[in-house]
Amino acid sequence: MDMKHNTCLREAKMKTNPEKRSCRRHSYTVPIVFSYFNNEHFIEAQTLNHSADGMCFKSSFSVNPGATLYIRVIKFYSNGSFNGGCGMLRSVTLAEVKWCCEILNLNEPFYQIGVKYHRLEY
Repeated sequence: MDMKHNTCLREAKMKTNPEKRSCRRHSYTVPIVFSYFNNEHFIEAQTLNHSADGMCFKSSFSVNPGATLYIRVIKFYSNGSFNGGCGMLRSVTLAEVKWCCEILNLNEPFYQIGVKYHRLEY
């Protein structure tokens, strides 16, 4: 059994357990680009949800759990979903990939990716 399959099984089990996140997730779809940290090749993706701790997004490319990604929002939409607190989506951030799961879709298969933001220290 490969790591990607194990990660998908772990994610499926998490969905049956009660929510343990400290901040509420907000559904918000915006275009983003990401790359492995210190890599100039950017990949287009789209957010699915986010919180103060991290985000979930979809991409046509898989990424390795444990990798550090540079993520940048391409365009914000003014639909009133930004009210601060746990709802704040970072416009530019570094994040660690926690899981990556292939979603088999008849039209176009894609990967759903969960990341945790790196802590900002000033």
